[in-house]
Amino acid sequence: MAHNDASKTQALFDALADPDCRDILRVLDEPLPAKEVASVCDLPQTSTYRKLEQLSEAELVTEETEVRPDGHHATAYVRDCDGVFVGIDADGAFEVNVLPAEERPSDRLALLWSRVSEEL
Repeated sequence: MAHNDASKTQALFDALADPDCRDILRVLDEPLPAKEVASVCDLPQTSTYRKLEQLSEAELVTEETEVRPDGHHATAYVRDCDGVFVGIDADGAFEVNVLPAEERPSDRLALLWSRVSEEL
């Protein structure tokens, strides 16, 4: 995904410049609720939610909803990229490419489930 919009590029740079955001990115290789992210990264919960929002705006993290049988659904966060490349184009503008994350088993399961439910 290429970001040419200056505000999106700045949001990405800001998120990557923040050591807490980088720590969060490191631990989100599997979906985790915000409370667990806060615990693992040793951050206050309010800061964790702010950082997760910042990472979401930079399109580096995505939210997933865990559907539970008791009807109480939980939100978990997961890293939505495998890398970021920054280049400078011929006009001297930054060109930022975010490599999408590899498809996770939960993504394949969700796709399979959506196809099954369409046929019901």
